[in-house]
Amino acid sequence: MPHPSLNLRPLLSKFHGLFHWPLASLRGYFTAVIIVATVPMSGLACYLVVQETLAGNQALEDSLLRTASTFALTVEREMVSSIDALAILSYSDSLQRDDVAGFFATLTALPKMRSTWSSAYLVDLNGDVVFNTKQPLGKPLEKISDRQALERLVKTGEPEVTSLIVGPNGQRVTGVLVPVFVQGHVKYALGAWITPANWQKLMTGVTVAPGGFVSIFDSRFQIIARSLEPERFIGQKIPDAAQGVMGDRVAGIQRAQLADETADVYVAWKRIPISGWGVGVGVPAAPIDRNHAQSIATALGAGMLSLMAGLALAMLVARRVTIPLQQLAIGGPQAVHQPSEVRELALLQSALRVLELQRELARERLQAKADEFETLFQSSPIGLAIAQDKEGRSVLRNPALAAMFNEGNDGQLPPHQVLKDGQELLADEQPLKHAALTGTKTSDIELDVVHQDGRTLRLIAHAVPLYDHAGQPRGAIGAYTDITERKQAEQALVTAERRLRESQHMVELAQAAGHVGFFDYEFVPDRTTWTSGMAPLFGINVAEFEGTWEGWLKLIDEKDRQQVQDVLTQATRDREEQAVFEFRTCPPDQSVRWLSGRVVLKYDDTGRPLHMIGVMVDATQQKSVELARAEFVAREQAARVEAENANRAKDEFLAMLGHELRNPLGAIAAASEVLNRLGSENPAAMSARQIITRQTRHLARLMDDLLDVARVITGKIMLTRHPLDLAQATQRLVNTLEVSGMLKAHTLQTELEEVWVQADGTRIEQIIYNLMTNALKYTPDGGRVKATVRKEGEMGVLEVADSGVGMTEPLLSRVFDLFVQGDRSLDRRQGGLGIGLTLVRRLTELHGGSVAARSDGHQQGSTFIVRFPLVPREGTALPSPEAVKASAKTVVVVEDNEDVREALQVLLTLAGHTVSTAEDGLTGAQLVIDSRPDIALIDIGLPKLNGYEAAQRIRQTGFKGQLVALSGYGQPKDVAQALEAGFDAHLVKPVDPAQLEQLMNKV
Repeated sequence: MPHPSLNLRPLLSKFHGLFHWPLASLRGYFTAVIIVATVPMSGLACYLVVQETLAGNQALEDSLLRTASTFALTVEREMVSSIDALAILSYSDSLQRDDVAGFFATLTALPKMRSTWSSAYLVDLNGDVVFNTKQPLGKPLEKISDRQALERLVKTGEPEVTSLIVGPNGQRVTGVLVPVFVQGHVKYALGAWITPANWQKLMTGVTVAPGGFVSIFDSRFQIIARSLEPERFIGQKIPDAAQGVMGDRVAGIQRAQLADETADVYVAWKRIPISGWGVGVGVPAAPIDRNHAQSIATALGAGMLSLMAGLALAMLVARRVTIPLQQLAIGGPQAVHQPSEVRELALLQSALRVLELQRELARERLQAKADEFETLFQSSPIGLAIAQDKEGRSVLRNPALAAMFNEGNDGQLPPHQVLKDGQELLADEQPLKHAALTGTKTSDIELDVVHQDGRTLRLIAHAVPLYDHAGQPRGAIGAYTDITERKQAEQALVTAERRLRESQHMVELAQAAGHVGFFDYEFVPDRTTWTSGMAPLFGINVAEFEGTWEGWLKLIDEKDRQQVQDVLTQATRDREEQAVFEFRTCPPDQSVRWLSGRVVLKYDDTGRPLHMIGVMVDATQQKSVELARAEFVAREQAARVEAENANRAKDEFLAMLGHELRNPLGAIAAASEVLNRLGSENPAAMSARQIITRQTRHLARLMDDLLDVARVITGKIMLTRHPLDLAQATQRLVNTLEVSGMLKAHTLQTELEEVWVQADGTRIEQIIYNLMTNALKYTPDGGRVKATVRKEGEMGVLEVADSGVGMTEPLLSRVFDLFVQGDRSLDRRQGGLGIGLTLVRRLTELHGGSVAARSDGHQQGSTFIVRFPLVPREGTALPSPEAVKASAKTVVVVEDNEDVREALQVLLTLAGHTVSTAEDGLTGAQLVIDSRPDIALIDIGLPKLNGYEAAQRIRQTGFKGQLVALSGYGQPKDVAQALEAGFDAHLVKPVDPAQLEQLMNKV
């Protein structure tokens, strides 16, 4: 029955009405029929052969392109897998710490890297290969050949696949490189070498026509691998003509002539975007062309033969076939109403053409589905298996599953065990065969596959049965997913967590046993992390700690907070890496605890502190032992020092007493001699009497102090106490000091407030006098002394402050002891016996008061503070000796004591000598050198330059005159020391006028 869409009957009926076939013999019509039938059919046959040839050619091209695309996907999957594996390795902890040796050890310790890798290597940004897992660590290696790939990787931060290059040991290899980021910057490139042989293995699953080939070429069009004659073509470049045809196109097919070949081939190529590589699949062109030519020639020959045979047969059988042919053509005599027009062949041809078209469309749809399934089946990373019969004797496996089960080239699986929950499964119990046999669907079954070599894979299996037309199972489809790495990672994580818990437990035990805690402080954002051992050290719970630095300082004893703050401030200012400090803490309801901290400081590039990581140790017991030991040593040393000081104070007292008495006695003796030589009304005599008065008063004061301190110590002193204004008593003493001239070299300030105390006026003045004279003695000329009287609560306060030499801590603790004085220079300008302050303290305590001394240190001045309880307010001339005459001489007197100097000057002037004076050693030495006197009298205790130094300087200038030493010390060693320094004689103060005149007469 003709196809409805091709019903030509109406059209032919209309044409029949317009055209009448001529009458002719059956032979003619038969010949015409043969001709008409044969020629179109021959032409049609030729056309169909040509179309079939073209369709076959197109199918070949499509097949080549599919094969190229499938193989390109396989190559790309291998590249991506290598990149993923390298990327995971690049985040290794050892590599992130820049521990190259540790990372090398990790790589080499892996049981097996990817099967396609020949080795792994690490490259620095200069192209130097740091290590290669095939070479020992530290062995010098060459630079990487493909520097452009390394530069692109550094610039873009993306993985790179190198071209075919010369690798280690001169072997041709390709490299897969991934960047290694350390702290956000590319530090290295981690790569793997893949040899052409490993790329060659990927071709084993690609099927091509006999004589065909599969090849891989890099971005430089160099052939990396080839299934046919690889040793001949690897490393060669694809011809320029072929490169030009490919251009930048991703895929295509072309008839071309390859390198070193004369025959043409059909080549399909597919580029791999991730690397710029490409794959090619080719088949020889000659057999295909030959088949095409044979098909066309056969079609033409068949047409000609058909025509000739038809004509011959038509002539032979025309008379015998007319009726059958008419019956066959028109369906019987009853159907013939008009002269015969032969149309059957055209109808048959039309019907056949429609059927062929439908068949071709169905075939193409089926082929597309088959190709899609084939691509999915072959390229899926999930293992797939198809059991093609119920018993599972014929099983089709994809490459992923074949790799899991080590399938051999013969399609057979080597011996292995399949375990479920540790129990071996029989063949009929395994998911695929079980589904095929029973028609039962299985899913999410975890299996362990143990191979003969000991390798074990953990798989998740799924299986679905296939049914025949009767609904009975005829096979099954299975899917297997390799979860070995995931399980290993999970196990490693569990192990790591267990070890972490164990380590944490050990650390906590160690902290508790050793009273130790660890901490990490971040300066920004002011955050502290404590271990469990820290809180017990401070006697608190971790929840009570604020976590900030201020919160931490609150836990430190207030006496130590500033010290800890200063230590850390100084350490961060100097960018020190470590710091150590100790402090006390007072836990609630507990005794004071000493803690010792040692910290490590971390800084950024600008020097700003980032982290302070350290350890805190309970040092209470150690500190207690140290303090006890220090206290014992201090007591022992104090006792020894006290004994030594007492002995030294005794010796010094005796020496000072002699010296102090000699100076006034010397002045008195000289003044007395002057009075002996002058009349009573002479100005010189008046001056001498004043000197005698002052020095006599000084001697009396010394004697009073000695007697008073003795009476105070023995408790025999009696006080006559009455209400007294402390301010008036202070002002009276200040006026006395001013009249005596003792304040002329200093600035005195007073702030006197009316303060009434119950006291003995004489003893109060004695206290004020000793404090004022002590301040004047230890304050250099030009210094300041301030006396203050004020009220403080129920106490009256007398405060004397000076800007003098000050006191150190050892002296400050002993300043009120008997015979103790501050350090003095050789000039002895301060004088005193060291009993004044002792007397001040004892007299103050007898009045029910207290005295204290304060000083900030050497040259920082001193302050003495006396406190008393407040009470309510109440309404003669010496005979002149005969003068001893001597020849006039030029004399230089160098003496710092003004009275002694003036007395000697007057005495020598009255004797007829020319006298020049100086008050310090430096000025005196220069005066002697410049004036060249007959004799020079030089005191030993001089400021600026002592007498010994002055004599040595004078003698160095060649001075030959007489040098006489004046000293309050007259021991034999003192005389020997003076003569050794260059003096000609030694006189002990007070100077004997007769002895002096005797020396003058010798000059």
